Amino acid sequence: MALDAYSYDVLKFADLLIAKRYPERTDGESKVIRAYLMEHITEYEHLDFSVRIGTPIVPDPTHPQSVQDGAVFSSKLRIDLLGWRAGGLDLIEVKQRITPASLGQILTYRHVLQRELPDAPEPRLVVVGREASQDAVDALNAHGVTVYVYPDADARPHDAADGL
Repeated sequence: MALDAYSYDVLKFADLLIAKRYPERTDGESKVIRAYLMEHITEYEHLDFSVRIGTPIVPDPTHPQSVQDGAVFSSKLRIDLLGWRAGGLDLIEVKQRITPASLGQILTYRHVLQRELPDAPEPRLVVVGREASQDAVDALNAHGVTVYVYPDADARPHDAADGL
């Protein structure tokens, strides 16, 4: 099954590290992703951003085709990032603030991904964010989810070029 995603192989990783934004991500989320990639990009052979999975709604056939296509696209689940390692796979969810809701979200994504890619390796679950409550981190860890927090990855401008 081909993934509906923005895909990057190792030859494009340098482009990712200098990008200001990542596909379908806010400025703040992009800064969190960049912080994570600066630390972990060498672990991966391939990265897929904004991976669409799941069962979409059935669009109203009386609507124009472009509206139907948009409804189908936007009603699917969106995995923020899949990181393909040698013999492994990381399912990565990105948040500004990691909350208990992150657990339900990443477990749902794992379930649907395994249904759609049954031959893929069991994914390692990862949640990355700028801040997190200790209760959320403890709950995620208790369910086997690895959590990374990057408090310096904020969305505020750091230089004059960021505001342009």
